[in-house]
Amino acid sequence: MASSRHHNTYIDGAAIFWTNSIVEGIPILRSPTAARSLVEIIEDCRCGYGVKIPGYVVMPDHFHIIAWAEDVNHTKLFIRQILSRSSATFAVMTDTAADRGDAHARLWSQIFHAKATGKSTVRIWKERGRAFPITTEAVLLEKLQYIHNNPVRAGLVEHVEDWEFSSAACLASGHSPAKHQRLLLDTGEST
Repeated sequence: MASSRHHNTYIDGAAIFWTNSIVEGIPILRSPTAARSLVEIIEDCRCGYGVKIPGYVVMPDHFHIIAWAEDVNHTKLFIRQILSRSSATFAVMTDTAADRGDAHARLWSQIFHAKATGKSTVRIWKERGRAFPITTEAVLLEKLQYIHNNPVRAGLVEHVEDWEFSSAACLASGHSPAKHQRLLLDTGEST
């Protein structure tokens, strides 16, 4: 395996700012169905590992998430589980669409299968995501602003709270769907 110039750092008690991208920049998450599936997988995994999530955004070809658990190993397992479960889900979605004659899905499926290594039959996510520890509130706020502004910078929406697949709407209004509210960091206040 080629070495990476990026080194992931994990610190007990620190939140982790995680980024991962789809191989070849394939915009599979442009599909609302795929994006909703990823948000649902994040929620399921969050519950399973007791991880708190101050913020996230799902973009057409990548996602960012800030996750925290007292034991950083729970955060690592949480991320690993998101990637594993979403890979399986997206592989089935893509293969099914390809079988129905979708030309984009056919090409994407071929790429996902061609990128597979080891025991896997597909590779959806780039080999290595990026983990950055967040140890101060100032850095947390900076990273939240960064992820929430992703859809605006990409020209997908005019206002951060308009992007459906982000915690920004919940943070801005407090009236987002309950699923999105449960993803957010538990501050002890009721929503």
